[in-house]
Parts: sequence; structure tokens; C-alpha cells
Amino acid sequence: MFRGFDNRTDEFFMAIRFNNNIQFFHENHDWYDEAVRQPLKALAADLGPAVELLDPRLERRPERVVSRINRDIRFSRDKSPYRDSMWLAFRRPRPERNNTLGAYFDISADGASYGMGVYDENRPLMNGLRRQLAADARPFLDAARPALAEFTLSGNAFRRMKIPPSVPQEARAWYPLRGFWLEKDLTRAQISTPALVDEITRGIGLFTPLYRYLSEIEPIDDSEMT
Repeated sequence: MFRGFDNRTDEFFMAIRFNNNIQFFHENHDWYDEAVRQPLKALAADLGPAVELLDPRLERRPERVVSRINRDIRFSRDKSPYRDSMWLAFRRPRPERNNTLGAYFDISADGASYGMGVYDENRPLMNGLRRQLAADARPFLDAARPALAEFTLSGNAFRRMKIPPSVPQEARAWYPLRGFWLEKDLTRAQISTPALVDEITRGIGLFTPLYRYLSEIEPIDDSEMT
């Protein structure tokens, strides 16, 4: 059962940021396990039922949902072996995990947040959304409004994409996106108690209508767009 993140969680992330080496991590592995990994696994387990209601195809096993702290440094200029943040990623199993809709929670010394979206860009999905927005944006806006009341939209967009005049103002920020995520920041007080489970469960309920709307969109390849 999740009991909350305490000051030792923040302190570990700050410590690994300034002592990012194998010796420090090995000497403080118990600190990492007790203050970071085990609370994350407990949170993932407690969120499992809400995620299953959102989409039973999403991975919910805590050992698969909790990120690794080890960084892949093979092709990176930054050779720091460890991350100074971690996350829960409720995504479909490979090979679909990076470009399909999912939910997440992330935490670092800088703060915590949660939300839903696409990890990588998904142009066929967004092409399908563009076509629906141009034809009739009202069903999309009805599905999106509960989430947009509390979550902030972000994403990479085409810079010079022309937006049809039929797309209403409320939907225009979505039209040129290559992919997206909706995110809500959490306070230190919110993440320090078991009530965090209730907050994220409530938030999942807010973005469920949008998630399901987007899940039913027929993907369209670039070659089919006019």
C-alpha cells in the first residue's frame, strides 16, 4: 500500500544529481530502494484498478511500470550513469509502447506531475484527429473539456500548418500537433500522503472521455491527407 513520498525521496534525487557515480549509488542503494523504488511500486500497484478501467490493454505490473534509474549512455554525450528523476509509465507492451496513448506519473527533486498522452509523436493518430476537427470538433471538445479544466496541453507541432477556418478556437491548439501530452503538477503536500492515489485516480477519470475518444480515431497515413 502506498504511504506517500517523504523528505528522503527528495533528498535522494538531489544527492544523485550531485553524486552521479556508481560508487555513490552502490553505497546508498538501500536509500534508493526504500525512499524511491518501493514507494513507486506501491503507487503503481494501487493505481492498477483505475488504469485498468481506463484501458485494460495498458501494462499495469509494477515491475514493468516503474522506470529504471540507470541511463542508457551508449549513444549519449552525457555519461552520467543514473537519472535524477523516475516515473510510472502505463503503456501498451512492445512494440506499441512508445506511440500509443498511455498514462504516467513522474517525480524528481524539482517536483512531480501526472497525465496522459503519447510518448513519441504519432502522426497517423494526429492526422485522424485533424480530419475530425475539421469536419466537426464538437464531439472532441465535449470529451476534452473535463481534462482541460485541470490539465495543461503540451506537444510538438508543425510550425506552418494551415488550420482550416472550420476548426473552432478551442480546438486550434490541437490541430497542428505531431503528438501531445496533458499534464498536471502536484504539490509536495499532495505526494506525501496516501491521498495521492485518490488524486491520480480522480484525474484519470477526468481524462478518460478524451482517452477513449482518441482511442477510437481511425489513423490516417500522411499520404492520405489532402
